[in-house]
Amino acid sequence: AELKSRLPAEQAEKVITAAHRPNRALYDLSVAIEKLPMHFMRKNEINNNLSIFEDTLGGSERLLSSPVPLFYSRHTARFLSTWLLLLPFALYDPFKGSWNHISMIPATAFISLCLFGIEELATQLEEPFTILPMQGFCDKIGANCDEIVSWSGQYDDEFPVIVK
Repeated sequence: AELKSRLPAEQAEKVITAAHRPNRALYDLSVAIEKLPMHFMRKNEINNNLSIFEDTLGGSERLLSSPVPLFYSRHTARFLSTWLLLLPFALYDPFKGSWNHISMIPATAFISLCLFGIEELATQLEEPFTILPMQGFCDKIGANCDEIVSWSGQYDDEFPVIVK
């Protein structure tokens, strides 16, 4: 619905029905740049930036479509659990000064909490696009673009273009 409100209906339908929507949108953007009434050097610079954007998009898609193997995640969790299960044996001697080694319990709990937190954070970062507020980013970029478009022709009379 948002795409149809920003583009002509026919163009929006072509983007929606494309096998790879980002490539179709980039193609349409490239065609629109070529039709702009501006100097070829400026068009070339815009196309260079569009190519950089396309490369970044490809890298992001590879990142999204290449998740860490499930075996890696499971192995890490099992290793960490085993290590933390055996941690009290390693801490037994250093805590011999406390009554009945009672201080070892909160120390082990704190270390476990920290390490399991790091492991959970790593699991979340395997797929960064699921935890980032991408819709908010896109809405802000769209609002900024709308504002820039609204400036078009605003100062044409006040600041005439001087051609030498």
